[in-house]
Amino acid sequence: MLSNESLETAQSQARSLAKRSLPLADSDFVLNSAAVAGLLGGEEATSTVALTQIYDKRRWLGWYNSPGSYVMGKHFRRLARSAKVDVVFDSDSDAGTTSGSQMVHIDPSVLFTHKGWSGGPAFKGIYSGSNIQTTGPLASWLMKKAGKTDSQKIEGRKTQPVNVTVAVLQQVATLRQQMTFHHRSPPLAFVPIAVSLSTCFACGCYHQWYAFSMILVGILSRGFACLFIGSGNLVFDHPKPAEGSPPGDGVLGCDQDLVLLKGNEYVVNAITRGRFFFRFRSKYTCRMVEGCSILLIVQAIAQLIFIPQSKLFGQLMFVSSLAVSWIYNLWLSSRDKGEVKEAIFKQVLGEPSLTKFVLPNRVSAVVFLLLVSNNPRTSSNPKKLKKIMDIFLPSDSEVWEIWKDTVAERLKSGQALQFSDTHWNREELTEDDDRKLLKTLFEDAKDAVKAYTMFKANGAGTDA
Repeated sequence: MLSNESLETAQSQARSLAKRSLPLADSDFVLNSAAVAGLLGGEEATSTVALTQIYDKRRWLGWYNSPGSYVMGKHFRRLARSAKVDVVFDSDSDAGTTSGSQMVHIDPSVLFTHKGWSGGPAFKGIYSGSNIQTTGPLASWLMKKAGKTDSQKIEGRKTQPVNVTVAVLQQVATLRQQMTFHHRSPPLAFVPIAVSLSTCFACGCYHQWYAFSMILVGILSRGFACLFIGSGNLVFDHPKPAEGSPPGDGVLGCDQDLVLLKGNEYVVNAITRGRFFFRFRSKYTCRMVEGCSILLIVQAIAQLIFIPQSKLFGQLMFVSSLAVSWIYNLWLSSRDKGEVKEAIFKQVLGEPSLTKFVLPNRVSAVVFLLLVSNNPRTSSNPKKLKKIMDIFLPSDSEVWEIWKDTVAERLKSGQALQFSDTHWNREELTEDDDRKLLKTLFEDAKDAVKAYTMFKANGAGTDA
């Protein structure tokens, strides 16, 4: 009897649960894709804020609702936390700094999503002996310019062709040890601001307060982020070489793409050791940037909650403000990638002369580098020349040592790189294969002379 009663009780509880409605089943709240649209386009939005420091008055032109607030918030938070306090020893009137003042420096690669801002390829100094594994951003940009330069092909023994670009560098008047950059803001910067304010006003007129508040929060969060980040300067800094330093000639890159930098040590240092950083007057600014990053992340989460509760008109206004700003961000970020880098490159290096050759193998490429960078201060020392060859052709077999000694001696004495049977039919070489190899290496050196003759004929052989 007891068991029957308990069974009936369990059945009645099951029927009552089946009749009960699901939680929030009567709610009018429905998630849709309009709120998710605010999470897209973060990389483009971040890049437009990153360069506010080099555009005149662009720090005041960030007051519009932008997509990608969550991605922006994460980037700005990481940016603020990477700040380092340094002492400035050189005065800079453009940047508003005085010697001995404390400034906050931030690596721009933390914020920039474009490639090439963090560092460039390895550099080997021909006469200075420097060996830099990671060079500055200008080295990366110069390598890209060299890759787009028209080349002249040299015929010879083909193994793996090597592209060699000779960059003759001149010191421009605008190059200083520390530099800041300024450019005019594009006229289209007012378009997303006008659209965001108009859509926000329309939502307020028709009492779409959810959409109104989200557009307004988007305008304020991005506007304050631009305001504080734009209060700093993008600074380029490079070390000053010691007096009496040897020529700065050296080679960028490795393997099949080489760029010979031909110029004084001051200009070469700008390419190999120069770096960019954001400079702020105080750490208070970085704290405000971190506060803006939190507001941007909160905004992204709030959009997911409040935008679906707005009517269709409010959602359309919200999406319209995002669409216009996303198109503007996409256009401006693509414009920044090319124009800003090109403008900075010209301000630091001017218009370096680039002459490119495709040598048939690495041996002829190395001899060509030595011929172009030949300098009276170092060519009189065969040991120095041989050391340079050892850097790029590390083989130390007997055949290679004979070849290196012979080429270095001829470069020292200023003799032409012309060779005969007596040069490869050496008594110390008892194997025919060794003599054949030595003859082949001498022929490769003669191919380098062809390229050097063309280089001088083009008028590029004058000293930088």
